[in-house]
Amino acid sequence: MITNFEDLTHELSFEELAMVNDVCNILNQFSKANPIKCKDLVNRIKIHLHSNGINIRFDEVRLRKIINHIRANGILPIIATSKGYFVSYNHDDVCSQIQSLVERANSIEGCAKGLLKFT
Repeated sequence: MITNFEDLTHELSFEELAMVNDVCNILNQFSKANPIKCKDLVNRIKIHLHSNGINIRFDEVRLRKIINHIRANGILPIIATSKGYFVSYNHDDVCSQIQSLVERANSIEGCAKGLLKFT
């Protein structure tokens, strides 16, 4: 859970954890040649949930939380680019995603350090 965003970033619910395999199955349909945008992926998942009689709130924030869980637990190599999400076992794609995540983490850390001047 992230401070100031608790209502959006709370831990995965039982229902969301149960969705992990479904999200993986959907994402496995997309490759570097045909990535899926976040909004379109959310819509696909909502359709899947609805067709299975599951009525939970689901949005891009919760999708990112599930993707974080999938990556952090080494379940599936999900790659995110400006073109969308896809799955790749290609070494260069995975290394590029790792580099992107490290760069984003460093940028966030730099922002936090800058704000320390105000404390």
